[in-house]
Amino acid sequence: MAGKNAESKPVPNTYCDFCLGDAANNKKTNKPEELISCTDCGRSGHPSCLQFTPNIMMSVKKYPWQCIECKTCRFCGTSENDDQLLFCDDCDRGYHMYCLTPKLQEAPEGNWSCHLCTKEIHGEKKENETQ
Repeated sequence: MAGKNAESKPVPNTYCDFCLGDAANNKKTNKPEELISCTDCGRSGHPSCLQFTPNIMMSVKKYPWQCIECKTCRFCGTSENDDQLLFCDDCDRGYHMYCLTPKLQEAPEGNWSCHLCTKEIHGEKKENETQ
């Protein structure tokens, strides 16, 4: 795991936790590829090793991204009940099904987009949207 600097912020790993390559060489593709780092723990990965879509790649550059181990709900800020966490297919943010408005009783089948991406990427407004 990455270390911490003087302000207790994680120092990003300089290697991918999946292929063990660095920004100069993704060991799966043998090509250079930038690393994305978790703002909570500093773990890093190549977008292709993380299986990021183009929408996720665009989104994670706009907010403090969390790896799967550190992921919390965007609304309540906890990782409790991780079996209830949904991950947006467009930005990779986490949301508890019970924190959404309206609440979801079960995980949707197929792709799911959060309220932010529904507006920003898909240009739609969900019914009853309050958050």
